[in-house]
Amino acid sequence: MKRRLSSILATLALSVSALAIAAPSAAIADEPPGVAYVALGDSVASGNGNLPYLDEACLRSDRSYPLLLARELGLAVVSTACTEASTADVLEQLGDLVVAGAIGPETELVTLTVGVNDVQLDADPAPDWGDVLGACSNKSPLPPEMCGVLLTASLQLLATLPQKIEALIDAIRAEAPSAQIIVTGYPLLFGDFTGTCSVGGGVTFGEEEARLINAAVLQANDLIAQGVAAAGDANVMYVDVVAGFDGHGLCDTGDRWISGLIAPQARTTDRGFHPNAAGQRALADILEAAIAG
Repeated sequence: MKRRLSSILATLALSVSALAIAAPSAAIADEPPGVAYVALGDSVASGNGNLPYLDEACLRSDRSYPLLLARELGLAVVSTACTEASTADVLEQLGDLVVAGAIGPETELVTLTVGVNDVQLDADPAPDWGDVLGACSNKSPLPPEMCGVLLTASLQLLATLPQKIEALIDAIRAEAPSAQIIVTGYPLLFGDFTGTCSVGGGVTFGEEEARLINAAVLQANDLIAQGVAAAGDANVMYVDVVAGFDGHGLCDTGDRWISGLIAPQARTTDRGFHPNAAGQRALADILEAAIAG
């Protein structure tokens, strides 16, 4: 996944002009280098699954949490969050933002959601995090025990995630010396249920598979939090979003804030298991509360 500078510039122009409608005082032309708010990350930050998309290549939604948060805070924003982005992709995005003058001394806030896409099992084609989830469903051609095996293998591949998160924070800090950096974890996909959980298209997950998936997400979150702690930067905050989504997972007791399977729309990466519109709003609210202290 590569985003070239021309695409970053187009995103910058679109993001800032879109916000100017709601907050005319935040005009990039009057600011020194660095947009007030820069959002980096993967499909959770891009708003995958929530139409309309501002960027079809990255499945970046107008209803993604960075754009919602920017409106709530009244900040000009540029988001380069992109579906399937890994930590290496985010580092590349950061370099393009530097060239574009979109991040700099005047940047006040940077949010980062990334980590699970660093899972790439050694196979051809290389299964990603979504493929691992699929292996835990009733539609998987693999034996049921492979769900736990693949999740364990995925977590082993994330062993160096703390160092990668720390390096990303250091790289962001070098370009945005005054910014508050918010690093998020991931919400749990499943809530409490008995029997099976239907996610659409005849696909179901059992209680044990859901428990294993949730446990894997918690371990990934812990690795991300370790990276934030290792950075040792007083102006960097790890925000755990698990509690905020309590009661709103798939097959949970409350309204779903996580999408089930999404009907194919000629987008192979638009596969569901992401925060839906209500979930993106919840993420924005959680982060706004964390920033307010």
